[in-house]
Amino acid sequence: TKTTKTTKTTKTTTTARTTTTTTTTLFNIPPPSTTDKEAFQAYANKQAPPASFFELQQDCIRSTKLAIDDGKLLLEVEFPPLPANVLELDDVSAYDVASANLNLAIEFAKGFTVGNNNYGGDNGGVVDSSSSSSKIQNVAIMLPDEDEARIAMERLTGKKDEYIAPTVQMERGITVSSLRRSDESDDRLIKPEQTFLNLFGGGNDKAGGSGVKPLNGTDLYLILVASAQELPDIEQLHKLQPGIPIVFYNLKLDILRGDLGAPAFPPKAFQDRFLS
Repeated sequence: TKTTKTTKTTKTTTTARTTTTTTTTLFNIPPPSTTDKEAFQAYANKQAPPASFFELQQDCIRSTKLAIDDGKLLLEVEFPPLPANVLELDDVSAYDVASANLNLAIEFAKGFTVGNNNYGGDNGGVVDSSSSSSKIQNVAIMLPDEDEARIAMERLTGKKDEYIAPTVQMERGITVSSLRRSDESDDRLIKPEQTFLNLFGGGNDKAGGSGVKPLNGTDLYLILVASAQELPDIEQLHKLQPGIPIVFYNLKLDILRGDLGAPAFPPKAFQDRFLS
C-alpha cells in the first residue's frame, strides 16, 4: 500500500501603501475689504485676543471706525485702563485710573488724527477713503467739568503750580477740554454754580445738563470719567451736535446704569431714551 501526502502552500503578498500629506502655509495674505462685512467678520473672529495694550488699542480704533462708517454715533469702548494686578493695589486712586484713561484716550485719538487711512494698523483691512471715519481730523477729549480737566492735565504734565487753560490743545487735532465750561469773560476764581454741579451732577433731567458747550470744529468726542449724574450732560452735547460721534471711553456704563432712578440721579427712562 502506497500513501501519497500532498502539501498545499499558500503565498500571501502584502502591498504597503504610503500616503504623503503636504501642508501648505500661506503668509502675508491681506485681510478682506471692510466693505464686505461678512468676510471681514469671519476674518476678525479668527484673530487671537490682543496680547498687549497696544494691540487692544488698535482693535478699539479699528472697531470704532467701522461702527462710525456704519452710521453709529453713540459708541462705548470699555476695557481695564491698568493691568489687573495694579488695579487691585490699595494705593491706586481714582486719579490714577483717570490719568491712565487720559493717556489711553490721547493714544486712541491719534488713531484718527495720525495716519487715518489704515484703520489703526496693517491688519485692519482695506479702507474706503470716502468713509465717514477717514474724514475725522479733530478729536476732543472731554472731562465732566473744568476742575476735572485741570486736575487731569496737572497730573499729565506735572505742572501743578501753573495756570492751565480750560481747553488745551495737546497736539495737532487733539484737544482736552470739559463738557461744562464757564464763559471766557468770567474771571472769578470761585464759581459757586460749578461747585453745585460738581456735588449734585449736571442738574435734573429736564435741565438736560445746563452749561454744556460743544467745541466747534470737532469731528469726534471722547468722554472720560463721567459719573451717572453727569450722563445728561453727554445727552445735551449730543443734542447740540447730533451728527458728531461720541465715544463713552471706559465709563463703566454697566455700573452707571444701576444708579439710574436713585435720588439725585437721572430717571430710569434715561436708559431707553439715550443709552439704549
